[in-house]
Amino acid sequence: MIVSRWTGTEVRALREVALRMTQEQLAAASGFKPPTVRKWERATAARPVRGESAEALDTLLGRLDDAQRARFRDALAIEPIAKAATTDAGFVPAVRDSLAIGGSECSEVDDEVKRREFGILLGATLLATGSRSIGVTDAQRVSRAVATFAEQDQNVGGATLVDTAVRELEVAKELIETCSFSDNAGKAFASAAGNLATIAGWLAYDADQHQLARHCYTDAFSLANQAGDDELTVHVCLGAAHQAITLSRQGFGNPHRALTLISRARELTHGLPPGRIHALIATRAAQAYGVLGDRANFSRCIATAWRELDFALEHEPLTECAKWLHFVNSTEVRCHEARAYGDLGNWSKAAELSGELAIEKAGTRNAVNYRAGWAAALAQAGDALGAVSIGLPALEQLQAVSSTRTLRVLEPVRSAVQPDSAFGLQFDDLTKKAARA
Repeated sequence: MIVSRWTGTEVRALREVALRMTQEQLAAASGFKPPTVRKWERATAARPVRGESAEALDTLLGRLDDAQRARFRDALAIEPIAKAATTDAGFVPAVRDSLAIGGSECSEVDDEVKRREFGILLGATLLATGSRSIGVTDAQRVSRAVATFAEQDQNVGGATLVDTAVRELEVAKELIETCSFSDNAGKAFASAAGNLATIAGWLAYDADQHQLARHCYTDAFSLANQAGDDELTVHVCLGAAHQAITLSRQGFGNPHRALTLISRARELTHGLPPGRIHALIATRAAQAYGVLGDRANFSRCIATAWRELDFALEHEPLTECAKWLHFVNSTEVRCHEARAYGDLGNWSKAAELSGELAIEKAGTRNAVNYRAGWAAALAQAGDALGAVSIGLPALEQLQAVSSTRTLRVLEPVRSAVQPDSAFGLQFDDLTKKAARA
């Protein structure tokens, strides 16, 4: 059991119901002072408990015995659904409808039954017992919710959605642990949960929460293995490889790990006809070789990516393609080709290619990311004025699209301008907001 965000609701449930302590007693148990505990209990979703305080609460939560844990879940389960969480984009009701474990009846249970309120995504309260069964219909509801996450990601960005997605992933994992199911239903649900873990990993990556993204991808690999779902494994490999490449650019990752993941994806798709999946695999490989400074392999892989994409555009209708591959188009390939040229030190070429991107045809989140990459390439090429003219609209879009990853892409532009410039002030303001989120 985890709490992804500590607000006053969770703190009071832990203190009053699970531990049955006073504020003074909780302060002593956690190593803090009573005024700090009172501050925790005033925390909101917008300003949750953070840092060492959150770690102390995590430790107390981890030490609960079964009875205390059940009381904690019960306390959260009676909170009104509307109070749990909402988003500015009106996301919650749609997902709540799509994920309510639907139509299945839960039997009456005693006080030892573990109950958990999941903020929004499963509707009201989930009662998980050994006799509770899940079916293919439940897997379909999870899949619809995954699609909703992907759609909303383009509208509002990963930082807005990641906590919600992670909470739901914990629900799905607990269902697999505590419910009964047939072989077919179990595989279908594990596959759907794996796709949920994959989108949660992507949202965490977009929010610049890389450790959380790794945990989600690890869950996704495990669930894909349980389901025997090779397509899901490929999806996870390419998502995790993309994260590894990004971290390599920042000096915190290993492009060789990305290539290992890409190789696994290539093995699993061997024999499939030409199309978008091969284009994406080749694009990821081209990125990794760009980071490694391997021009020959970069050129080979990017040529393969364009060849596969050209075939897909002529012979692979979107209706015959997995939905998670729909984003693979000429703009996406060109974007990563441009960034790989930057990795190779050819910033003029990177800026030239970035300027050719058809960003008006992209989703909102993708469009701002493409624009940010273009601005960064201009800054690296020495064109500070051009970088600001392209980067300022990206900053304005980031007021509504919460993508910390994209904000990080704009760091070269920030370095190229004066601190008190319009760009510098807006960038710093968004950075502070991202740190508080």
